[in-house]
Amino acid sequence: MDVYSIDAQILNTRQWSKAAARDMKDLSPIMKKELKHYLNMDLRIYERLNPNYSLMNSSLKDVDSLTKNLIKSVRKMKRKRNVELDSISTNSEISYRNLFRAKSVGIQKAQRNYEIGKIGIEKGFKKVRKNIIFVEDQTSPWKHKVYTLKIKRTHLEPHIEYFNKILNQSLFTDPASVYSKRVQDYSRILEGFRVELNNYEEFLSMVNVIGRKEVGGHVYLRSFDQEPMEYEQKYQKGMERYFFILKEIRMITESI
Repeated sequence: MDVYSIDAQILNTRQWSKAAARDMKDLSPIMKKELKHYLNMDLRIYERLNPNYSLMNSSLKDVDSLTKNLIKSVRKMKRKRNVELDSISTNSEISYRNLFRAKSVGIQKAQRNYEIGKIGIEKGFKKVRKNIIFVEDQTSPWKHKVYTLKIKRTHLEPHIEYFNKILNQSLFTDPASVYSKRVQDYSRILEGFRVELNNYEEFLSMVNVIGRKEVGGHVYLRSFDQEPMEYEQKYQKGMERYFFILKEIRMITESI
């Protein structure tokens, strides 16, 4: 542990808190409505949801409080000359290193408790056949898949290069021949595929923004029998289409 790693941790924690606060802002009106309903209609569900929602709130406050204290301690140490991490902190019997470590452990514990509360809420709603969707959590793995897809796509580049070579040769030799026209038709199909793949990759890179815009926030609640949102359907259908196109490209380029 050094000062730079502590600064990095503070930055990461503040980013985490900012994202969690956005989620909680959109989650709060949902929970107030649902808690009021289940308090009157089904106390068992209320007793599942309320403690976990409270845990999320208190944990986020703990993270913010501990982070502020950590920032204050780091600034105090930096203002002093010739003070190292193993120096004893002011008004304390422990070193700055141990002080920072204790606060870091506290922050990590509070973050884990926040996630425990979130999981508890998700499980609670599933008891009444509902899904609480945190859009960033849902779409983050989807965004990362774009890199895997691009790698799979690059495996076809030698096939595309070979096809373009054949296309150029056919146009130069006899552009009006049956074979040349077939290759040109394939070329138009491949261009359409290229546009589709690019569009889906662009969609994946922005899927969190698209999802938030569609649902009107960072969090939303839906019943099991409710149709998935458009962005969710586009993700699933688009993924299937993407792999279908890769197979079609290979088949076309190997057929000439």
